[in-house]
Amino acid sequence: MHNIKKIIFCILLMLSFQGKSQQVSSFEEVNVQSYALYEKASWHELLTFGKTAIAANQDFPMLRLRMGYAAFMLTNFSDALIHYEKVLENDSYNSTAHYYIWLCRNYLNQTELATLEIPFLSDEVLVKEKKKGFAITGVSIESSFKNTNITTRGNTFYQFLGIQNRFGNKLYMDQAAVFLNQGFQTTQTIMPGPPGSGNSAKKDSTFKQSEYYNKLSYSLSNRLQLKIAYHYTNTSFGQINYQNQTAFAALRYHANYFDIQAEGIYSTMFDSSISQMSLQIAYYPLGNMNLYGFSTATIRNRPSGSAFNYKQVIGAKITNGLWLEANATFGKFRDLFENDAKYIYNAPDENLFKGGLVSYISLSTKCTLELGYTLEQRAIYSNPSRLFNQHSITGGLSWKF
Repeated sequence: MHNIKKIIFCILLMLSFQGKSQQVSSFEEVNVQSYALYEKASWHELLTFGKTAIAANQDFPMLRLRMGYAAFMLTNFSDALIHYEKVLENDSYNSTAHYYIWLCRNYLNQTELATLEIPFLSDEVLVKEKKKGFAITGVSIESSFKNTNITTRGNTFYQFLGIQNRFGNKLYMDQAAVFLNQGFQTTQTIMPGPPGSGNSAKKDSTFKQSEYYNKLSYSLSNRLQLKIAYHYTNTSFGQINYQNQTAFAALRYHANYFDIQAEGIYSTMFDSSISQMSLQIAYYPLGNMNLYGFSTATIRNRPSGSAFNYKQVIGAKITNGLWLEANATFGKFRDLFENDAKYIYNAPDENLFKGGLVSYISLSTKCTLELGYTLEQRAIYSNPSRLFNQHSITGGLSWKF
């Protein structure tokens, strides 16, 4: 019994010494060890050691700067943001932290939040990046050809031209002009004739639409954005012309590994009032754009009743300069507003399903090529039991300045 007690005592003593050897005892030890790991470029080790030190209440700006850089080098930009923002809690003018926050936001495709760091950037960086109070930040063009498998629906041609501007460090404007044209063959009632002559005839018509879109995005803080937009559409279908108006408003909150947006839309479409509310969650679990997703739930109300739609997008970086993005929209819709009300689906035929695949190819640091395919299953508006498929091929170019 006495020997057993001795053995237990020795084991506890050894565990005690081992625990002490893993503990962080002082600021000097943390500073020296973290610097040594930084010099060796041992990024994973540095992050593990830093977390242990912080848990032991050894948390100071230089440690966070080293951990932020380690996360940045591992392309976990979300984790890097956590450490650099912690530095700013103690030193709000730290130029190194602001510079890497600016880089991280850009790499996470959060350009509008990145601009908040401009006042803290050095003159050298500002000159290199040509950042000014007002600037044209981007231009994009897009063209789409849509083909159906029935003769009563002609091909559709879609053209899009967009331009993005920045006013100061907090306000962005996104404008676009859109043109759409599709041929239709409809059944027209005629006066009754002799028996057997029938009482209807085929009539060719077109569905034409020209649009103007304007969105303002204002950064309320380094995590919260307010968005408002106006979308005007001039639609002619046969001999009838419609002047449609759409208003959009949203709040978007940027967390470390996900964003969440709540939005509302009110529209007068084809002389009907439509309201739409959506909740979207965007996520990037690796802290970068190598893997990301968007999940959007939408409720829409119109005189004919309410409807629910769910859209899922999953994207991944396949290789350097190439991303693939799959998307699917579930639920019926005739009027649907997407991408901050920039895209309006308001064709006469009801849409039963929409899905596709898009590739983004980086041609340079400033230019991206978009190539995509979309399949839509639709129902003839005058004969809902008759279904048809519409195939879309889309190409586009976007430049960032």
